[in-house]
Amino acid sequence: MSAKDYEWINKNYAMLQAKYPNMYVAVKDGKVVSANKEFGKAYEEASKKVKDFVTDYILSGEPVVLANIQYS
Repeated sequence: MSAKDYEWINKNYAMLQAKYPNMYVAVKDGKVVSANKEFGKAYEEASKKVKDFVTDYILSGEPVVLANIQYS
């Protein structure tokens, strides 16, 4: 795993949100090598291409509203 790839993800998070919302992305040397909504599929695809990659989940960036429901 590379600390540089974690830094790259943080610096490019907005771009990743636009391209890969609610997806797992695998990154190697500052490049997305796979992306999928399922972790296992993203990991498996990346494993076939490269070694020592970083995988992270990219949130959509959409606001989340939690409802306050009161039951009587």
